[in-house]
Amino acid sequence: MMEMMETRVKKEKPPVVYDLDDYRRGLRDRPNDAEIAITPHHKIDLWTIQAGQTVPMHVHSSAEHVVIVMAGSGECRLGNQDFELKKGQMTIVPPGMPHRIRNANSDPLVLLTVAGPGPYDTRVLEREGGERLY
Repeated sequence: MMEMMETRVKKEKPPVVYDLDDYRRGLRDRPNDAEIAITPHHKIDLWTIQAGQTVPMHVHSSAEHVVIVMAGSGECRLGNQDFELKKGQMTIVPPGMPHRIRNANSDPLVLLTVAGPGPYDTRVLEREGGERLY
């Protein structure tokens, strides 16, 4: 007779699925940053930027940022270059590069950002006279 061998089945955790609509809360007084997940290598956020709001010029010293437009469109400044980003487009912000995003339209601008590797520091740059943009 043939001898039966026991097979070990590796049981893995099921993947976590995030419903991004759960994170779309857009505040009225400033852009809303909803943290979705932080892993050992990445930080994932969903931003809702209402009409007329700006995520101010800021810099992340060691993390690269991928910015993906999920809805709407906005004006992006990367260093000293200005360009438009709209639904279905993305840009990559290198570490240490000052950047800003503004919603000059009437519909909310929704961005999915993926930053990594950490640490995830942010230094907001101020306008002349020390005025903070938010």
